Amino acid sequence: MSYVETIFLDVQPGHIPQVVSALSGLEGVGAWVTEIGRLNRITLLRAAQTYEALLSGRPDVLSSLPHESLVRVEVTSWRAITPVANPGSYGSVYEWRCYEAKADGMPDVEERFLAAVPERETVSPLTCTLVSLEGTPRIAHLWPYADLNARSEKRAAAVATGRWPPKVAPFLTRMESEILLPLAISLWN
Repeated sequence: MSYVETIFLDVQPGHIPQVVSALSGLEGVGAWVTEIGRLNRITLLRAAQTYEALLSGRPDVLSSLPHESLVRVEVTSWRAITPVANPGSYGSVYEWRCYEAKADGMPDVEERFLAAVPERETVSPLTCTLVSLEGTPRIAHLWPYADLNARSEKRAAAVATGRWPPKVAPFLTRMESEILLPLAISLWN
């Protein structure tokens, strides 16, 4: 099992270039800027084999952030329920999807996602599927695509199977989606 941390950086309008420049020395992270969704946001993603290793690396990452250009920093720890893809080049756009679940709904959501993912991955690869370890119960998944047209085609093909998306709507309270563009420092690009 592995663990993942997301660090969402809400950046002051007009400061994205300064933040990207300040992050250029950061290593061992996935890094994306939001193209569609919450604007002026950078997403960082780190993975570790143990929860302890994830937590012990957090202070170094947080201290390297250019706080003078940030409006908000949101950190979440996750348990990876599917393997985290090896670092590499997978596409020019990524889609981050996150679902909040009813407090008693997470076991059903996780089970249904895990059952549906193998067939979905026959259509296109998955970077990871995550379950939150704190805060509101959430499940998230990150998908790479060659471009936005490929995303539309792959999602339509997955839905056409009748097995995607997983039948989790009765257990959810909120759904979000963002289109992300990888930064040069990103482990996944």
